[in-house]
Amino acid sequence: MRGTKRTLWEAWIDRYVDTDDPTPLFATERDPTDTGGPRVELTHYGRQRRRPVLRRSDAMDARLREAVETVVDDHEARGGEYDGLVYLMYGMENGAVIPYYIGKTGTFRRADDGLSANLDSVSETGGKFARWGYGDAYHVGELSAAVLTECDGVDATNHGDPTEKYRRWATRLFQPGTRRLRRPVYVWIRAWDRSEGPYPDTYPYLAELEYQLVGIAYELFPETLLNTEGVPNNPTAYARMRGWIDDGRTSLGDFGGSAE
Repeated sequence: MRGTKRTLWEAWIDRYVDTDDPTPLFATERDPTDTGGPRVELTHYGRQRRRPVLRRSDAMDARLREAVETVVDDHEARGGEYDGLVYLMYGMENGAVIPYYIGKTGTFRRADDGLSANLDSVSETGGKFARWGYGDAYHVGELSAAVLTECDGVDATNHGDPTEKYRRWATRLFQPGTRRLRRPVYVWIRAWDRSEGPYPDTYPYLAELEYQLVGIAYELFPETLLNTEGVPNNPTAYARMRGWIDDGRTSLGDFGGSAE
């Protein structure tokens, strides 16, 4: 089964994700005299409670705005073609995609068919920004709190206490006590129009697609995937039971092989 899921995963990635020209999630800087990894640039967010945050790359912002515009235009025209956005945060090893987080932003509000606040006014604010915003309770804002409260020389007093979820993100993506990435981090974003899913001849809605991808990715990358929904309640115990951890396997190639 696991070999089959690897085939499904790789076919999905080949079909949709441009690994030849990946979009970096963060704006980074590198001192040529420094042997450390790329360091994420800072910007500041908030009108009253100004605070430093990790800066998204211009390419990431442009890619996300383009995808959001597609969904918003469809919503305003009542076209019904797009369910929202699907996104993948990932690293690469030997040209292959290592998934870190798979998520979605649906078109509608919870209560009615109005446009989701996550997609509204994306061109004007960095707060929500289709869940990748600099505000509290959004991906980059919360990750910034988790990373920068541990960094020397950064005044992060205006940040709230980071949640355990984003502490895990910080540990996976960043070198301890720094804003240096362990490896480059990329993001893929697509306006989802119920195209073919990872399982052949299936055309899932956005929520269904997310769970399909998370389920496949967890089977293949239990030590790198940061999703907690759509995976076993105790993923560490499950991974040990399946023999996926406790033997030092950490790279993409280590999790390949024959079907179970």
